[in-house]
Amino acid sequence: MITTNQIYLDQTLHSKEDVFDFISAEAERYSITTNRAQLAADLWEREHVYSTGLQDHFAIPHTQSEVVTRPAVMVIRLRETIDWESHDGKPVKYIFAILVPKGHVDVSHLQIISSLATLLLEDSFKEAIAEAVQPEDVYTLLHQYTEGLVS
Repeated sequence: MITTNQIYLDQTLHSKEDVFDFISAEAERYSITTNRAQLAADLWEREHVYSTGLQDHFAIPHTQSEVVTRPAVMVIRLRETIDWESHDGKPVKYIFAILVPKGHVDVSHLQIISSLATLLLEDSFKEAIAEAVQPEDVYTLLHQYTEGLVS
């Protein structure tokens, strides 16, 4: 579901729109989506229901979409925080995007969201994400803390 080429550290993005465009472009680049514009629209549709900004500068935007070809997770760490209308009112710097094909028969996206939300309660995990130097550091960290998320 996640590989090191889907981990982006210290990106310069200035808004939620920039983030969704970036996610969609990278999903197209790695054949995770068949329609970049529709994927961005699907992320927005979910975001309008309820903000995916959680707490302590983390967000987990996610979608089940007909244009997603396979389950995938992308990790983005921003250089600067951006407004996300988070539940705690803090801006976002760390993003875990979860993309799942619509009608996917398992509940992997719910398991991933649950696992990530639980991890975000652990200060040691949050500190390690903040201090990661290379994508491989994040990949190793996720491998340590989760099962089935990394592949």
